[in-house]
Amino acid sequence: MRKYLLKYSLEFLVIVMGISLSFYLQQYVKGKDDIKKQKEGLVRILQDLKSDNVIFDLTILTNENQIKAAERILKGELNNKDYNLTVPYFGTFFNDTSIKSLMNTQVFSSFKNQDLITNILKYYKNDYDFIIDQSSADEDLMFKRLDYVSQNVLIDYVSYSNQKLFGEFKLPFFNISNLELNKLKLKSTYLSYLNTFIFIKISYNNFVKKAKDSNLKLQLLIKEEIKVLSK
Repeated sequence: MRKYLLKYSLEFLVIVMGISLSFYLQQYVKGKDDIKKQKEGLVRILQDLKSDNVIFDLTILTNENQIKAAERILKGELNNKDYNLTVPYFGTFFNDTSIKSLMNTQVFSSFKNQDLITNILKYYKNDYDFIIDQSSADEDLMFKRLDYVSQNVLIDYVSYSNQKLFGEFKLPFFNISNLELNKLKLKSTYLSYLNTFIFIKISYNNFVKKAKDSNLKLQLLIKEEIKVLSK
């Protein structure tokens, strides 16, 4: 009886150990796979953050140049170059494909460093939303100014600009005579639009600078997390 009991006990122990080892190996492999996916996800987000940072710098520079042009016009120095510089608005060109893709998976939930995930999500939610709001206000005001000018000033013709402030592509350039420009700079409504334009651009840049600050901090945190996951 004892002989059979010992035999079955050993067989049971072998089965339990086999199941336990198999479960451990599965968990080990899954853990390795999770870490690999986490690292890949963070690398992709890091690349997007770097692209965002380039766009932020261009946005800030463009807005500052447009503010200066608007201020010159308000001082009475209106010419075709400055008028056209104040026309375009700077839209949003964010890189959120990676974050959207990762949010549709279980990768984020497997991270031990949930504080990092929270900061990443705040960046894409809060900072992006604030900038989008400012960009929309900038766009709305642009169409209002264009509509007002087209109804109150004679535009001679439209050509293409060779300036590269907004990138390599050529923008349409309004050609307006000095006589019509002199009329425009006396229009109180147009001048009021320019003051609102400056207000929006300053506000726009403030939010972009805040997003840039969050962006750079996130880049550092993500690089540190990648190092931790690589150990």
